[in-house]
Amino acid sequence: MPKLNSSVHVSLAWQVDRKVSRFLMRVVVIAGLSVLMSGSPGWAQSPKASTEKAQATRAFKPVYPYEALIAGRAGWADIAFTVESSGRVILASPMGSSEPAFAQALMADLEAIEFSPPRRNGNPLMSLGRERFTFPATTTLDAIAAEILAELRKPEPAITPVAELDSKPEAIRQPLTTYPWVLRGDEISGEAEIEFIIDRNGRTLFPRIVSATHVDFGWAAATAVLNWRYKSPMKKGAKVDTRVTEKIVYDLKKAAAMW
Repeated sequence: MPKLNSSVHVSLAWQVDRKVSRFLMRVVVIAGLSVLMSGSPGWAQSPKASTEKAQATRAFKPVYPYEALIAGRAGWADIAFTVESSGRVILASPMGSSEPAFAQALMADLEAIEFSPPRRNGNPLMSLGRERFTFPATTTLDAIAAEILAELRKPEPAITPVAELDSKPEAIRQPLTTYPWVLRGDEISGEAEIEFIIDRNGRTLFPRIVSATHVDFGWAAATAVLNWRYKSPMKKGAKVDTRVTEKIVYDLKKAAAMW
């Protein structure tokens, strides 16, 4: 049997430790919520937990993993998570998926969504949630997006290069990206480079993770890009579709100030 080098051993151990840590943290939270929601003496009147589900303030729209999208490959992911009383998702854990990328995409989307937590006596409560999402092979797209996807599936897509535009793409909406919750304990900064389409109407479509200092930064950045909006790209005065690459930086100190 071939031996793994020391760096691989460390990498595998680190990944296992992270998964075990996240699982154990979730077990603790679930156990705590179970006690809080039980009729045990001293806990029955607690305003901290609820059996009701938190409600997402927008529809789920995870990034479709690019390689699977281009290949026309369907997938699914099942994620268990906890919603804090603030409405933010923590402790998102994959319970199953057809491929890891589908689970990572759904977890990133869940962390980017603000939830409306259940309330008791006017006080917001922590709650548990679970979401199973299906990524269909035949995605429901409007005519423009379907046309672009068909072009991207060609060996040499005819997408207008940024260098041929009348001017550099101008963003009109760029909401802040969410620092991955699972990395808070690691206390690291990082970055991700995302390639995506800006269509003729200024929408952002089909993000692809080009590189990332950590996989969670990559999925968080790709998720954020889907909510950006640009002025319509122009070439010789006509609206066109273009493909751009943007680097998104995650500064730990700035992120911590918002927690």
